[in-house]
Amino acid sequence: MMTRSNLMILAVALLLFPASSPAQNYRVRLDTRGQAVSFRGIIADSIAVSQVVLTTSGGQETPDGYAVRCGAGEYCYYFRPGPVMQGLPVTASASMALWGFGVEGLAFHATGRVVADVGPDDIWPGTDPSAQLLEGYLEYQRWSIIARAGRQLVSSRLQHMGFDGGWLNARWGKASLDLTGYGGWGLGQAAVVPTTSPVLNPLDEWRPANRQFVAGAQAAWQNRYVDARAEYRREIDPQDHYVVSERTALSIGASAAAFRATGGLDYNLAEGFPGTADLSLTYMHSTISVSAGARRYRPYFSLWTLWGAFSPVSYHAVNTSVQFRPVRWLTVRSRGERYRYDDAGISTALVPKLEDRGWRVSSGATATVGSQWTVDGTYSLEHGPGAAGRFADGALTWTPREEYSFGMYGGSVFRPLELRYFDATSLWFGGRAEWQITAQQRIWADVSHVVDNRLRPDAGTWNTAQIRVRAGLGLTFGSKADRLALPPAHASPR
Repeated sequence: MMTRSNLMILAVALLLFPASSPAQNYRVRLDTRGQAVSFRGIIADSIAVSQVVLTTSGGQETPDGYAVRCGAGEYCYYFRPGPVMQGLPVTASASMALWGFGVEGLAFHATGRVVADVGPDDIWPGTDPSAQLLEGYLEYQRWSIIARAGRQLVSSRLQHMGFDGGWLNARWGKASLDLTGYGGWGLGQAAVVPTTSPVLNPLDEWRPANRQFVAGAQAAWQNRYVDARAEYRREIDPQDHYVVSERTALSIGASAAAFRATGGLDYNLAEGFPGTADLSLTYMHSTISVSAGARRYRPYFSLWTLWGAFSPVSYHAVNTSVQFRPVRWLTVRSRGERYRYDDAGISTALVPKLEDRGWRVSSGATATVGSQWTVDGTYSLEHGPGAAGRFADGALTWTPREEYSFGMYGGSVFRPLELRYFDATSLWFGGRAEWQITAQQRIWADVSHVVDNRLRPDAGTWNTAQIRVRAGLGLTFGSKADRLALPPAHASPR
């Protein structure tokens, strides 16, 4: 979607950097990929109470065997399998950098993509708007100061944030101090469009009428052993000037000998309660690495959304992982986690005690046979509130030469549900080939056979088998001004 701000960025870039300027240097990366995939969902339906039949077990079904849910009305409701729908999503993305315009330290960076579903049913999510500007900004770098203006993405502990505005970074080398400030008109959470965009429907009337103004600051202090960062971010509705979001965060990492400790926490200033926090300790050795940690996760929603009214609860977890390399060609890994949800404070008369805790474990190994073969496999188990899962996958890769690789893979997943129908099982196997033509050119293709089953005790059981095809092409080209020439060769002394 080319908004007014996007057009302004593009116009400024064209005015400042005319294509005919001989001093320009550039670097462009292109990536194109697509796949063919099928879906099959469920459709809500209803039937008159008079047409419902009783089963031998006392349940209620439609005449053709679908379990129904009846209330006090004249109709009963049920779900039946939907039709098989086909999609063919295609993505073309580009990233470029332009510099060398007569102003030292000035450059233009842009990243965008074009997405579309050219299949017969047009069902792939995220293809609207079809043209998306991810980043597009002018950058000026001089000494220890970097300034940017345009569409930008900020990554931090307080989630990723996109905005149209300005960003300024200053580094004080003697004190190992790094200061950053930014501000502008925010984009939607985990989206490249404003929250006012109709693309974010069905939020409808719950969406704000205006784009929020976002401002934030970050301070980082780094030396050989410690990396500490503090951040503050605030979002304000420009119409009523009320606070949409206000949070702060602190994270720290420290190293000593073979040990590495990391941790952090964030605090919701707008609502006055702590958010997510975590702490981990890792021991690293040439043949083994061991990590243990704990975390508390609390979902976060801006004040304008409806989801905060549902009072989401936190969960606490402890985890440990081990990676062992007994010999040079073999690596064995394992991970386990135990978690528990806080009390939701609800009454469930029909179910006296809800399950509020669970666990997950996984183990795997990677073996390198000779210089050309690699074998990898993983097996996982999970048991939590309302569901469980078993997952296994494996892959075999052959690399006859540095620029070629061929692989085969397969796996399965089984996920039974405790309080619902539609236990899910999937099985897949396929192959992949990749050709690294040059350091700047790559092409790959992937073909797999996927079987999905939805198991129910009534007529709603169904399965879908399909062939999925994926392919991609990556290109990088430019003026080569960013590549330093090799110095002239000299004969080594004897």
